[in-house]
Amino acid sequence: MKEKLALLKEEKLWLKVAAAVFISVFSICVLATQIGKTGYIQNTLKRLDESRNTVMEFSGATMGSSLALSALPNDFASPLANTLSDMNRYFVLILMALFVEKLIVIEGIKLVFIFGIPIVCICYILSQFGWHFFKTFAYKLLIICLSIIFVIPCSTKLVDLVGEDYLAYIEETIEEADSGATKITGEMDNAGENTSIFDRLSEAFQNAASGMSDLVSYFKNVIKKSMNSIAILLVETVALPVVVFMFFRWLLKELFSIQIPDFKLPNKKKTDGNPEEKE
Repeated sequence: MKEKLALLKEEKLWLKVAAAVFISVFSICVLATQIGKTGYIQNTLKRLDESRNTVMEFSGATMGSSLALSALPNDFASPLANTLSDMNRYFVLILMALFVEKLIVIEGIKLVFIFGIPIVCICYILSQFGWHFFKTFAYKLLIICLSIIFVIPCSTKLVDLVGEDYLAYIEETIEEADSGATKITGEMDNAGENTSIFDRLSEAFQNAASGMSDLVSYFKNVIKKSMNSIAILLVETVALPVVVFMFFRWLLKELFSIQIPDFKLPNKKKTDGNPEEKE
């Protein structure tokens, strides 16, 4: 009976080793080469490109408004122009975050399947031969690998599900900034000798700015909405992926901390007709 149990244990060991080797080879040869072609990755990249284009358009709108305001005579609107110009530092930060996320999706996920998953399999195999330290390391590395695979796509999907109203708000802010800059440049080009630029701008913004009294109040509102929009973009591109990563890390850690007992055959003791009685 002991020989049979030992044989079953050895067969089970080599079955685990074979499964780990198969997963490792499948990860390198199939998943690493095909994952980039799946809709899972392509949709994520498309969403990241849309976010980048929105940030670039937003940056161009604020810079255009800043240049138009700074062109007014006597530095009339220089504080407004400087405030709009200073916002570009945040756009650079957001673009950096989007670049890192795109790099993780394009190269990071591929590297996980080429190196991460095979290393996990190797550590798991070593743990089956008595090096139990490698089993803990394999679980921790697997949690990191799975988090990298899912965090960016899940965060972009979450933005699509709950962030439609916020994205509309950002688009509205961009349109208002572009519209303000266009009004200023248009009125400056059409200014006549008998009418000052300030009179023409006041009339233009009173008539076209949805109840706002003048240019200053119009661009104060643009600045306020721009700050809100930048906060939304920072949450979507920086804070949300971090939160999703921490959640996945916690969830996977909790899942892998559950110990699933191995199935064991009952150990039947042979009796020789003189069983020993236990007190």
